[in-house]
Amino acid sequence: MGSSPPLGALALIAQRPSDKSPQEGRILMQNRERWVADTLVELADILAPALDPKNYWLCVANRYAELVESSSIRLRAGTDHADRPIVVHTDDRLEKPPLGGILPEEGPGIDCHVHDEPVVNVLLDEAGKRWRHLAPAALSLGYRSAHAFPFSRREDVLGEVTILTAESAPLPVADLRIAVALADAATIGMLNHRAITGLARTSEQLQGALDSRVIIEQAKGLVSARLEIGPSDAFRVLRHYARAHNRRLSELCELLVNRGMTASDLVGSIPKRLKHTERGR
Repeated sequence: MGSSPPLGALALIAQRPSDKSPQEGRILMQNRERWVADTLVELADILAPALDPKNYWLCVANRYAELVESSSIRLRAGTDHADRPIVVHTDDRLEKPPLGGILPEEGPGIDCHVHDEPVVNVLLDEAGKRWRHLAPAALSLGYRSAHAFPFSRREDVLGEVTILTAESAPLPVADLRIAVALADAATIGMLNHRAITGLARTSEQLQGALDSRVIIEQAKGLVSARLEIGPSDAFRVLRHYARAHNRRLSELCELLVNRGMTASDLVGSIPKRLKHTERGR
């Protein structure tokens, strides 16, 4: 699950004939290699400050629009909230009627998501039975073919990208390979972003707990010294006061350490058992 189609299988798809001269081909290939390199670097830059997942996926969608000529892109990606996925478009026609109501229910993106494999080179004028609603609606807007690629990696399935294009010729094998590579790079980038974000959140929580513990220990030492009781009894006094006054223990300890209140303020909340102990001294 989540594996890319074999390159040999993609090679069986006929390429679009080219009438460009060898020199033009070399220039285009150099530009293409630069474009691919820049794109992969951009998708790998998941450590950018305050990375916005929606902007990230919009960047991915725009790259697909650049890769496939005369295309419109709809990209759907899951979030931590299963009922609120991110959906971005490069063309308003894909989010307005009639396609806006059809694409979430039918089309290459749905097939791609269900089977977790690319859908490529489907001619819309031959897809009436397969996509009863989408095919005629897309044809009426000038689209001629459809493609879709999944964002998945092993057991992780993040979403998919749907491509509608006005071209009827099949995508060249090189474009198919790049499209698959973009999907893999975007998936890995977002999974890494989620992992790093999770680690950062856990680190912050642990640091907060550590800081809180340090403050509590400082307050225990202060109360123990001022009231001449043991550290365990000092902690009981602090906890008893915090509960009686509906305050967080860490907040109370911080006040004591920062001299927002004194140990003498806690005397009224000393448990009876400790008061008896004090009298017996």
